Amino acid sequence: MVGRKIVAESFLAAHPAKRWVHDRTVELLTSETVVPAFSAVVTKLTTMTRDESIDLDDFADLVALDQGLSTRCLRAANAPSRGGQAISNIQEALFLIGLKEMRRIALTVGVMDNFNHLRIKINWRKFWLHSVLVARLTDKLAGAFREVNGMEYLAGLMHDIGKLILEHYFPREFEAIVLRSMERRCGHATAEFDLLGLDHACIGAALCQTLHVHPHIVHAVQFHHQPIHPAHTGNPEGDGGFLSACISVADFLANLREINIGGQKELAYKLEDLPEWNYLTEFFDCRGLALDLDEEIELAEQEISSIT
Repeated sequence: MVGRKIVAESFLAAHPAKRWVHDRTVELLTSETVVPAFSAVVTKLTTMTRDESIDLDDFADLVALDQGLSTRCLRAANAPSRGGQAISNIQEALFLIGLKEMRRIALTVGVMDNFNHLRIKINWRKFWLHSVLVARLTDKLAGAFREVNGMEYLAGLMHDIGKLILEHYFPREFEAIVLRSMERRCGHATAEFDLLGLDHACIGAALCQTLHVHPHIVHAVQFHHQPIHPAHTGNPEGDGGFLSACISVADFLANLREINIGGQKELAYKLEDLPEWNYLTEFFDCRGLALDLDEEIELAEQEISSIT
């Protein structure tokens, strides 16, 4: 099983005393049922980015199989921020809004609905705002270098998904991580390594692989804190670190506006000083980037409001 390989080899606990976290994560993510249990339709949605032949009818037929998802998508499509049109079915929504926007809505709804029983009392709305904003920015940044196909948005949306696995299955440790990261002004990943011997990026990558998303998404999630690590950029089966670098830059921009759940390290760089941004512009052909961060934040806010 491919998922077992990533779980077993890519995020072994750094210290033998913390091996139990790794072993428990392996047990959860390689069980017969993917944990958390995404619906068959949502799972299929996450793999659609691998199939360039998907058309409007394919998408409409798939979403229609999940009545709850279909209803939520229509409610979001009818939101005032999207014109408040009286859209009555998915086919009509696709015609008026377009496949790209409906795919974004469906993916966001599907992922958010699967994590709606969060117990630790922190600002989860801000977590989702961060995730949606990073997804939008990742898509925008990637589009400055190449044609995008939905893979970019999904990778940005899923980049911090490992934090939700930690919250759900390791609640005491997650609380300690949040507290330590805030006290020490360090990122969650640093606190996670200190306390657990692994981090949310590795766990998130393993979850992505159990969902059978494109391998580039798996590796981008796994390396979004180390986008130009030689083990990543030199992987002959990867994308040269392109997608992870886009996520990392998007994450920086979101944190720059303090759109996160706290515990981020102090930002000491301008965008032009980020190694991953310079890596993108040096090794990939930039077609031009027009980015209005305030507008993207507003659009992400509207997207969250239309869904929740």
